[in-house]
Amino acid sequence: MKFRAVIFDRDGTIYDSLDVIFRSFAYGVEPFIEQQPTRREWIRAFGPAEIEVMGRFIASEHKQPAFNRFFDYYRSHFAEITIYPGMRDLLIQLKENGVKLMLFTGGGRISTHFCLEQSGVLQLFDALICGEDVKRPKPHPEGLLKLRKEQHLAKKKTVLVGDAASDVEAGSAAGFKTVWLCWSENARSAEPKVRPDYKCDSVERLREILLQEDPS
Repeated sequence: MKFRAVIFDRDGTIYDSLDVIFRSFAYGVEPFIEQQPTRREWIRAFGPAEIEVMGRFIASEHKQPAFNRFFDYYRSHFAEITIYPGMRDLLIQLKENGVKLMLFTGGGRISTHFCLEQSGVLQLFDALICGEDVKRPKPHPEGLLKLRKEQHLAKKKTVLVGDAASDVEAGSAAGFKTVWLCWSENARSAEPKVRPDYKCDSVERLREILLQEDPS
């Protein structure tokens, strides 16, 4: 196998979830704000955990109650979130081939564990880095450098898979190969400032990339 470790983003990469995420944010801040941020403004705020994303638009004393509202909405509408067709099978196939699987998401630990547990894929991941685990969110590579050290990752054998420009930029800064998934609203909002190693518009193409044999 060319790649022995794969680091995935969460929303817009494994999960078709952005619509529920936007609605959860809107519900979270609704009592504490006069005018709702646009979807583009929410996307620009992505990076840290949800409580800090909302904190960019509301007073600090409202962050915790806003997050409580966010998670209540997210949890009650989770049935509307789906794993992209074919992605679950790809994760299982990678695991069966001995590939180490990791997740690096700006989403918080509470929502991430809930999401992975509810969809039955938590056990497939060897390590998780969530929004609270870093001081500097994507596109800074702090989370990836932490994974590289803790999981003893070889740069040439590790690939970062994500839909956002910040995913590609963080992966490149960490010295990993990168796959840019260009199918989500997040991907369409901005192109990476650095060129990804692979650009991908389907799970089947992603499967070809991740399961390719080592030419050496």
